[in-house]
Amino acid sequence: MNSVASPLVSVGIATYNRPESLRRALECVINQTYSNLEILISEDCTPCTETKAIMLEYAARDPRIKCFHQKTNLGPPRNIRFVLEQATGEYFMWADDDDFRDLGWLEALLPKFNTPTTVIALGKVVSINETDEIVREFDALEFKGRRIRRLIKYFLAEERNGKSNVVCGLFKTSFLKNIKHWSQYKHNRYGGGDYLFVLDCVQNGNILVDSAVTIYKRLPVYSAEFLRNGPNILQRGWRQFIYLLTCIAILHNWLDKLILVLLLPIRIFNTFSHQASVYGDIAIRKFKMLFSRTEPSPRGE
Repeated sequence: MNSVASPLVSVGIATYNRPESLRRALECVINQTYSNLEILISEDCTPCTETKAIMLEYAARDPRIKCFHQKTNLGPPRNIRFVLEQATGEYFMWADDDDFRDLGWLEALLPKFNTPTTVIALGKVVSINETDEIVREFDALEFKGRRIRRLIKYFLAEERNGKSNVVCGLFKTSFLKNIKHWSQYKHNRYGGGDYLFVLDCVQNGNILVDSAVTIYKRLPVYSAEFLRNGPNILQRGWRQFIYLLTCIAILHNWLDKLILVLLLPIRIFNTFSHQASVYGDIAIRKFKMLFSRTEPSPRGE
C-alpha cells in the first residue's frame, strides 16, 4: 500500500506514574491493525522508574516509538499539548495511559475522512471502573449535518452524556494544530475547557461515529476530601450558567449565538431537572437506609 493510501497516523501518549495501565495502553496501540504509525510517549518527569523502563523496553522493540522525558513536571495539559506538537503524521489521536481500545480502531475510523467536512472520527465510548467493569455505554457522540443543527444538538446535550470523550477520537493533525487546546479556554478554571474544545470542533465540521469499534475510558477515582470540598448546589448552578454563556461566546457566527441564547432557558431547565432528580434520588436512598434499620432483639437474637 502506498503512502497516499496509507497515511501516517501520530499517536500521542502523555503518561505519569501508571506503569500497569501504560503497558496495556501501549499494547492496544502497537497492535492496531493499521500499522503506519508514529507513537509519541512523553513521561512528565515521573519519579516512577518502572514507567521509564516500560517506555525504553517498548522503544527498543518497536522503531515507531519515540520517547520523551520531561526535565520538569509540565502538568497534564501542557504534556498533552507537547505530544501533539511533536506529531508529523497526517492524522493524530491521543491515547490516555489508562484507557484501551479495540485493535481495529484506526482502520475503522480513517475512512470517515473521505468526507472533507469531517473534523473528528470516533467509535463507541464505554466507561469502565478501576477493575475493568463496564459502568456505562454512551449513546453515539455523532454531530453531523448543517452547522446550526450540530450546534443545537451539542448545546442541548447534557455533559453527563459523555460529550468530552470526543477528544479521544481521530483528528486531522493540521486541523488540531490550528484550533485552541482545551486548557487554553478561559472557562477551564471550572473544568469545562474540554467541552468548549469539542464545541469549537462541532462548529468547524462533522463528528462522525463508527460504533463497530470501542474505546474503554477509565473513570477517574476522586478522593473523599475532593468530594467533600466540592462546590455546593448553588455554586454548581452558577458555574454551569457561566459555562453555558461561554459556550455561546466562543461561536463565530452571530446568528448561531442568537439561536443558542434563545435555547438557553430550555438548557437551564433540563440541567436543573437533572440535578433535582440526582439530589432527590440521593435523599430517597438515605431515607430508605435510615428507616430500614431493624432494632436488635432484647435477647440479642
